[in-house]
Amino acid sequence: MMSAEANREDPPDKEHSYNNLVQLWTAGVRDFHSLLATYLTANSIFVAAIGFLLSRQPSTKAFTLVVMILSVLGVLITLQMALVLARFDAQNALWEWQLRGIERTPQWSRRKLFVDLYRFRDQKESLQDADNIPPAFEPNWILRQHRRWWARRAVSFPVYFGIIYIVFLIWSVAQLMS
Repeated sequence: MMSAEANREDPPDKEHSYNNLVQLWTAGVRDFHSLLATYLTANSIFVAAIGFLLSRQPSTKAFTLVVMILSVLGVLITLQMALVLARFDAQNALWEWQLRGIERTPQWSRRKLFVDLYRFRDQKESLQDADNIPPAFEPNWILRQHRRWWARRAVSFPVYFGIIYIVFLIWSVAQLMS
């Protein structure tokens, strides 16, 4: 069996792992926002196309069928959006968790940025720095509400667009049945 000491990384290896994890976390956050913007654009185009088709008077069966097809595709895009954004959110949380683990080791002598981020964002604790002005940084109202399900973009945007597409889908099915 390996001892606990033999299993620990040397400080240079810990520093290297930390830097790699920071780069992964940064890329993950950037990719999350890039994908979110792409999905928002795609969904906005679909909703605008459906709105354009619905604004045509009189509504023909062909246009109603196209609205129905676009609505089904929109639901599929929305499901994909929810899955991909949730995966990136979980992946970024994993990188943060690993970074906090490195920062909590006794050998870590640098600033504990991710420990502070976790305490501030998730535990709603103020951060103290006597050399800073003001000496305490307090979480505001919106930060305290950030982790609720309705404020999370990986949940809220797919729900919003899903509702819109389902309403369009119900409308188009009702139109085709009449």
